[in-house]
Amino acid sequence: MISRHSWPVVVLRTAFVIFAFIFGTLGIRLLQELGGVVFSRHPAHFHACVALTKSHFLALLTFLTALVNPTAVSVTWDARQMSSSRFEVRAGHLHSTLADNAVWISNHQIYTDWLFWWFLAYTGGHAGAAYIVLKENLAKIPVLGPGMRRFRFMFLSRKWATDKLRLTSQLLELDANARGMGPVAGVTCAASESSRLPGVRQWPPGHGSVAANYHLIVYPEGTVMSPHTRERSDKFCASINRPPLRHVLLPRARGLFLMLRSLRGSVDVVYDLTTGYTGLGPEQYGEEVFTLKAYYLFGYGPRKINFAVRTWNLADIPLGPDDGNIDVDDVDPQVMRQFEEWLYDAWYAKDELMSRFFATGSFEGEETKTVEAPFQLRSPLEALAPFVPSLTLVLMLYLSVRLISFAWSLL
Repeated sequence: MISRHSWPVVVLRTAFVIFAFIFGTLGIRLLQELGGVVFSRHPAHFHACVALTKSHFLALLTFLTALVNPTAVSVTWDARQMSSSRFEVRAGHLHSTLADNAVWISNHQIYTDWLFWWFLAYTGGHAGAAYIVLKENLAKIPVLGPGMRRFRFMFLSRKWATDKLRLTSQLLELDANARGMGPVAGVTCAASESSRLPGVRQWPPGHGSVAANYHLIVYPEGTVMSPHTRERSDKFCASINRPPLRHVLLPRARGLFLMLRSLRGSVDVVYDLTTGYTGLGPEQYGEEVFTLKAYYLFGYGPRKINFAVRTWNLADIPLGPDDGNIDVDDVDPQVMRQFEEWLYDAWYAKDELMSRFFATGSFEGEETKTVEAPFQLRSPLEALAPFVPSLTLVLMLYLSVRLISFAWSLL
């Protein structure tokens, strides 16, 4: 039997993956721009069109990733905290029951983490509601960058003065849309009068009938673990009189604090994931073992993606009073310190979970439940959806050329 890592297989598979990715991405972008023209005066319809293209993009990435490196997803949770049927395997596929609006946080190990978290949202029927916080340079990638901007993904410059304004505006819009009082519902807004938050859009309170849900995916650590980032994390731990973390990085609190405060009018729950990859040892770095080249070119990816899931109700997270203050830098410093302590405690608990994972190969413990299913789409037809717009355009061009040729032959 020919190995999927052999050169003939690698060459043929890579050629197909590149062609399929480009062709599928162009189809998604075509549908986005067509939707922008057709639904220019119907924001709710355009939002639905963009949500559909998000689902198509997730389907494209899942299909190609599973083709290159077939793997499984294992989800473990405390049955005392969450319903025993929160995650289920039906007909060989993972299904989940998730809140309509949620924020996802996790440790960050490899550059494709976000795809697997997005896949979890997909299992609950929320693939089109995903919003991801990414580095700003990714928005400059041709074709993909404009597409991700259409998705309303959030891009960070790593400059707080800039990111605070941009994030606050986007988060308040996300919150307003989820309440049915945002641009998706055709509601207009006013710019902030605050001199520290110029141009930040503020939306009316209350709830409307045209709501747009969200699942916001965030990396509080800000980057993947590496020798450099681990050293930097250890120094910061020492500066706050905490022991060094062994398997995760100390998270950055201010950005997540801004997000949760801005979304407190609509967010239902925070899903706290701890992510571990089978095949990655405690002394290894995911960015070195499961590189994009090793993963997508040679097919060397994790044998299993393991999640430990915990939920937090917003009322249990110290965010301070809901006083309408949208500038997090004006919040009482004591509230910020309380939030930092909550987040740091959550990450030290995550570090203990990772120690268990490296020792036993799973996150299972007392009173936990685990389900496992392949990382794959529920139907092969979902993999075809991203290609339909491009195929339709090619067919139309072909028929147009044939029609013109036929008409020319009659002259």
